[in-house]
Amino acid sequence: MCINARMPFRERFVWICTNRRADDNPRGSCAAKGSEAMVEELKRASRVAGQGARVRVMASSCIDHCEHGVIAAVMPDGVLLGQLSAADVPALVRGLDTAGGVLAEPSLAGRQLTAENTSPEVVTRLRKG
Repeated sequence: MCINARMPFRERFVWICTNRRADDNPRGSCAAKGSEAMVEELKRASRVAGQGARVRVMASSCIDHCEHGVIAAVMPDGVLLGQLSAADVPALVRGLDTAGGVLAEPSLAGRQLTAENTSPEVVTRLRKG
């Protein structure tokens, strides 16, 4: 039996890491930095902005950049953002509606994680505090 259920196609997907590590873990965790509340706030703000049919915001397990948390992965933009907080939600919502994506937002462009700013040297420096 084939069921013809329609799954909505979304233009953008946003995964926010909600991984929780022990409080004394040197890598830290996104959940300890407020990511769980941020997922709910971004979902709410996205719906209010009328993005519900085009944007899907979801909680994620570890994205493996704990030192840079709160982390978000935005697809199909192929962008990882770090050091996010609830204050970034309005910029994220605007960026999700923009042709240039989240990196068109000046406050978010500087939060992009790249090979250069997540190098082993940078990670070591972050772990030392």
